[in-house]
Amino acid sequence: MDAEKAAENLEVIRQLMERPVRYSTMSGWSGIFAGCTAVLGLAMDAAVCAACRDPEEAMWYNLAVWMGVLLLASAGVITLTLLRERAQGIALWSQAKRRVLMTILPPFIASVGLTLAIVYLWYFRVGPNQWGLIPAIWMTFYGVACFHLGLYSIREMRIMGAAFILAGLLTAAFLQYNVPGVTVPLRASGFTLGFAPGSAPYVTLGVTFGGFHIVYGIAVLIRHGG
Repeated sequence: MDAEKAAENLEVIRQLMERPVRYSTMSGWSGIFAGCTAVLGLAMDAAVCAACRDPEEAMWYNLAVWMGVLLLASAGVITLTLLRERAQGIALWSQAKRRVLMTILPPFIASVGLTLAIVYLWYFRVGPNQWGLIPAIWMTFYGVACFHLGLYSIREMRIMGAAFILAGLLTAAFLQYNVPGVTVPLRASGFTLGFAPGSAPYVTLGVTFGGFHIVYGIAVLIRHGG
């Protein structure tokens, strides 16, 4: 084996055995930014619900609001994380980052696919209205992605992933589905949260993606810095 081939093999081994700290470079500030963006989305959701009298119209606006939140939060997280990695001299792309991408991509595709299926069934009137399940889907699959990523990352990531999974399952099981005409989102308690009928599941998006990320970001800042 020549020296060039040996060096190439050693580089592959080094990349495959990168320390977990490689994955802990996610900025704590990025978690706080994502959380604040979700809280802003919750406020916008409330404004939309207050302005829209048509439940179906409100559904489309709600979906647009949270898709905007997703894009803004993702852009902020990626930017802040890359800036921290650059300061630490970490390469823009590596086998480690490829593994991260392959970890989070399947749950993301699954959540988008199920969301599109629910929209399709509702829009073409070929199935029941299940818009209220969309927040539960997003929370659950996001939690799965975070938990898997946390298996070779910092413990805070696993804890946040588990919290999202639990919140998603509770939302699917106990909150009222977003069906037009339903007047009490939390029928068991009689508490309406001040949002439009059927919007309670979407409130959980602001509470979880906002609160969980802010707590996670603060914990990362305190324990890991950055």
